[in-house]
Amino acid sequence: MDATEITDALATVTDSYFKKDIISLGYVKGMTIGKDTLRFSLRLPAPLMPGHEVIAQKCREALKNVKDIGEIEIKKDWEVQRLPALNAPNTPQALKTVKNIIAIASGKGGVGKSTVTVCIAEAFAKAGAKVGILDIDVYGPSIPNMVGLGDHQLGGSQEGVLEPVEAHGMKIMSMGFLATKDTPVVWRGPIASQLVQQFLGAVDWGDLDYLFVDMPPGTGDIQLTLSQSVPLTGAVIVTTPQEIAHTIAEKGLRMFQQVKIPILGIVENMAGFTPPGSDEVFHIFGEGGGTSAAEEFDLPLLGKISLKQELREAMDNGTFVDDDNIKSIASLIAVEAMMIVTNEELSPFSPQEMNLANDGKTLIIKWQDNVEHVISAFNVRFKCPCAHCVDEITGVQLIKEEDIPPNVKILESVPVGRYGVKFSFDDPSPGANAGIFTFTFLRQLGEEAVENASFDV
Repeated sequence: MDATEITDALATVTDSYFKKDIISLGYVKGMTIGKDTLRFSLRLPAPLMPGHEVIAQKCREALKNVKDIGEIEIKKDWEVQRLPALNAPNTPQALKTVKNIIAIASGKGGVGKSTVTVCIAEAFAKAGAKVGILDIDVYGPSIPNMVGLGDHQLGGSQEGVLEPVEAHGMKIMSMGFLATKDTPVVWRGPIASQLVQQFLGAVDWGDLDYLFVDMPPGTGDIQLTLSQSVPLTGAVIVTTPQEIAHTIAEKGLRMFQQVKIPILGIVENMAGFTPPGSDEVFHIFGEGGGTSAAEEFDLPLLGKISLKQELREAMDNGTFVDDDNIKSIASLIAVEAMMIVTNEELSPFSPQEMNLANDGKTLIIKWQDNVEHVISAFNVRFKCPCAHCVDEITGVQLIKEEDIPPNVKILESVPVGRYGVKFSFDDPSPGANAGIFTFTFLRQLGEEAVENASFDV
């Protein structure tokens, strides 16, 4: 057996998702060639990934024409890849060893979003992945009850670090661990947002392949805080079978699209009820809503979850449900997340490099298409799109050039999610020391600086 001949044969096997051969994808690991035996590992980039057996069989068929090949031993394995954007220097230290963060969201409450979160996370954990759940539905945290931790209360933290609670092979953190059952959470949005940032930055998650985030319903401060604080691999939208479901789901979809977070797909929950001992399906909540939403927004319909008594009882009792349909949904989420991580193509309007020069008076951006723009800090500050500087209703600019210190500097730049950056200025004016700028907006400023000499440094 010749190693080159073996590699060439395996290079004829392609992955159906990437449309590339398994050698260039790096799937083949630890190859050893013995006198009568060929051994190697087939390491895919995600757990629950369908096609493991299919690829292994294709490998055996491709190797049939290799001379003097004897027994073929293929070990099936997987290794989750980390979202490259999480390597940014501003990623909270607690998330430095988390590979993927996936939000489970909905346009409204009552669609079973928390149930879906727990079921999907458990499917990943049972497949061997290292999994965590962050419950940031601060006004109605239900995850603790669903994993059998309804009475658990967190003790004091050491040096500001919170230890997640373990259940069903997963690490759990929830607002439900911080408040008693009888104490309502009466918080304004900014306070709730601060808690989210604390959970992201102060929880000792350790090594995780996936951190699933159970979002509050709707599109409020908490959702925006999460989107801006850390890069998400993607979001899963949970909806119901009603025909109006796509209208309800639209809010969440639009928000994630606006902040450049990929939508992994849609899960339709409560999709029919089959009574015990019967084969008849009753569509109590209608049908077709999830399909309509997926078609309208050109997104994958990851699957449908029916109303089942055993599922309801499991969530009430904090026990695990072994469901093949949920495993199938989880496998598709794994594939969609993997495709984002490994195939992510940065927009030409995303920065390749961003630097401050001239003691913070000049912003230099090199974009993915190798175009370079030089923008004065004065112009960045003058064009700030925040509510202090621009009327949110009319779009009229409120700030004047003479209101800005002529030698204003950019003190700090911090990435905001996937879509922008937050600049801090040394402008002493009230409400004028910071602003969030999308990459698209900065690109526009750069092009204006080229076209208009008054914007040149």
